[in-house]
Amino acid sequence: MTCTPCQTTHGDERDERILDLLCRLVSINTEHAEAAEGAPFGEGCARALALVLDECAARGFSVERVNDMIGWAQVGTAGPLVGFPVHLDVVLAGDGWSRDPFTATIVDGVLYGRGVMDNKISAAILIELLDELKAREAELPCRFRIIFGTDEESGMGDMRSYLAAGGEQPEMGFVPDAAFPIINGEKAQAHIVLTHAVGLPEGVEISGGTMSNVVPFDASARVSLEFVDADAEARAGMLPVEASASDGVLAISASGRSAHASTPQKGENAIAKLVNAVVSLLPEEAAAGCEALCDVARCLCAGTDGTALGIDCDDDVFGGTTVNLGTLSADVDGVTVDLDIRYGRGIDEGQIVDSISSALGDAWTCEVVGGKPVHLVDEGDACVRALLGAYERVTGLPGSCSVMGGGTYASLLPALVAFGPKFPDTHCGAHGVDEHVSLENIVRATDVYREALQAIIALAAKEEE
Repeated sequence: MTCTPCQTTHGDERDERILDLLCRLVSINTEHAEAAEGAPFGEGCARALALVLDECAARGFSVERVNDMIGWAQVGTAGPLVGFPVHLDVVLAGDGWSRDPFTATIVDGVLYGRGVMDNKISAAILIELLDELKAREAELPCRFRIIFGTDEESGMGDMRSYLAAGGEQPEMGFVPDAAFPIINGEKAQAHIVLTHAVGLPEGVEISGGTMSNVVPFDASARVSLEFVDADAEARAGMLPVEASASDGVLAISASGRSAHASTPQKGENAIAKLVNAVVSLLPEEAAAGCEALCDVARCLCAGTDGTALGIDCDDDVFGGTTVNLGTLSADVDGVTVDLDIRYGRGIDEGQIVDSISSALGDAWTCEVVGGKPVHLVDEGDACVRALLGAYERVTGLPGSCSVMGGGTYASLLPALVAFGPKFPDTHCGAHGVDEHVSLENIVRATDVYREALQAIIALAAKEEE
């Protein structure tokens, strides 16, 4: 059934308002799209940003649209700035959903839709909670600001623009875009584009993937029958791909399983499956003309820990390196590969570029087009302790800190940690098909965040004394 406020079974007006706003946000497709005037990341992102700012203005918040990428809403007029950065953009929905990803739908107490967990849930919850504080705004010892971004999934150019424009850095707060209890550290990240100008022989084409930070779930290739043996179609039937020959072309496709690029080992990379299959089907003389594809198979399709590239490095806090082969486009005009690499403190960006260049050879160009440094906040930080206390009081569960490979706005805001909204031992399908969140999770996260805001108020008041 389609989601409407009356369909929540909790009967709480607060929860119904949160659900209503969340459903309205999900109904806006905020995948990155072609830029337009006033919409650098597409009309959907611009509409969602306008929706939340209008909603906050209608509730009496102070509102500022910094630019067409980002804006904020604030309650409180004095004291330190407490920040809650959220993002309205989403990764591509892709195929394979059991329902329309942009129609919020409740089935058996679970809400489905792209962005319900990553990260529109947090925008809806925090708007409601700041609304509760509005009546006592004059007595608040701090300023609460929700920062609404629209480019978190594709490089965080929105937050960089906020900071470049002189946007105030929060002194306290959290990024509600990960998991409970607290993520106080994030690996460094490098978005790398590899290009091979020679390309593939005419008659060989292969492509797959949508974004560097998503494990690709499908990939396809077209190989002229002149490049393969007569039994290639039959041999392909023994590989983890689908293949059919027609009109002089062998069409090959591979299916995988999406996952976040921070944990590529949890997914199944369709590009890697396809490239390995195509290379195995090429006779030796044909493979000699597909050096770039063979390089990809040798260095990028043999695992996710960077060993084949010489960048595997274990950190006692952050763990090992991960490499996600996110997109591939290869034909007669050239070969282009997008990589998402997450790493700890035992290696740096320059060493990564040098190692990749050495592994692939001189025919390849390796360019870093985005990234961020390692982020780590001390576990003894006063705000961290306050947030953990709030989590423990509401859930009855022990609070603790951990680190992750995923990247959030916290990496650009040194005082902040990631805090929820996903609870331990729950699955939400973020960055995959059928992304979902239970109504119980929404209510429970709201309760934790409400308690966290009260804990921050107490902390700010104490520091004011």
